[in-house]
Amino acid sequence: MKSITKDANNNKIKVCFFSHESKESLMKEQYSIQDIRILSELGYNVIIANSFSEIPWGCDLYFSWWASGSILPLIKARLSKKPIIIIAGGNEAMFYYDSISKLPYGYLITPWYKKLATILSLRFGTVILVVSNFMIADVRKLGAANPKVIYNSINPETFCLSDLRRTFITTIINLEENVVELKRGENFIRSIPYILERFPDQKFIVIGNKGSAFKRLQMLTFHIGIEKNIEFIGSINNSEVIKWLQLSKAYVQISDTETFGVAIAEAMSCGTPVVVSRRGAIPEIVDKCGFFVDHNNPESVAAGIIEILKKTDGEITEIGLKSRNRIINNFSYDQRKKSIREIIEEII
Repeated sequence: MKSITKDANNNKIKVCFFSHESKESLMKEQYSIQDIRILSELGYNVIIANSFSEIPWGCDLYFSWWASGSILPLIKARLSKKPIIIIAGGNEAMFYYDSISKLPYGYLITPWYKKLATILSLRFGTVILVVSNFMIADVRKLGAANPKVIYNSINPETFCLSDLRRTFITTIINLEENVVELKRGENFIRSIPYILERFPDQKFIVIGNKGSAFKRLQMLTFHIGIEKNIEFIGSINNSEVIKWLQLSKAYVQISDTETFGVAIAEAMSCGTPVVVSRRGAIPEIVDKCGFFVDHNNPESVAAGIIEILKKTDGEITEIGLKSRNRIINNFSYDQRKKSIREIIEEII
């Protein structure tokens, strides 16, 4: 792999950024984009790897996302006697039960070898980072002695305010059955008829890959008579997401759990009011800036959205500015960069 720094100066500190996702995904996902950029801006010679064979021996530092997959760079880091920073950023390191079905998810349903990899990574990583305080207790149970919180970040200069006329109610869901269940996508759709009773011309947008649940949800819109008010626009690139958030009267994310909630923070940074559940790290991110609803009750979801639709343009602007200020003050790119620099300086 080529360095993403300006040159391949061998005198620079070499950092291997690792994630087991495809290289195409790495260049699209906000978590990888932000941290690769941070490491590069800090002046390190960054080498990107997503398989064991691509991980170089003897880097000065290994920087790895996701607990179970981090077992691969951990092996080379340990044998090279070099430090490794592991970011446990997802549900694979969480003991999660669905709030309705009580079925287990996350770490509880991963195969035994992934459980073992997660435990070894969290126990033997030099520094374990998590993306919210919500994660700390479960990560400690899995062996991390002193996990540190460094929040995911949003670039407020990119996810910014605009003069676009706000029109839509928007949600972002990868339309695979397991994701739709986690994010209560069907409840979002079933909330729409209640909203249309008050606001019959309101339009709704669903952003996300048209996966295994798409046809079922599309048929549901015909069954409950809202097909003319909702559009599934599929998977789009990051720049288009910004536009849709700026065009939205409200962004809805009613997940049963979240370890952070990047899309929520992106919407807030764009000055878009958010309708959210009280699950996982969502209250930690949103605080008093959102409209909280019962994510298991479509009528409650509808009531939260209607509350926003009743607001004047001036009130919406005021809510949006308060939300944006929360992101700038707590979850900015510069804050994450500063925290990562301080961690690296402690161990190198």
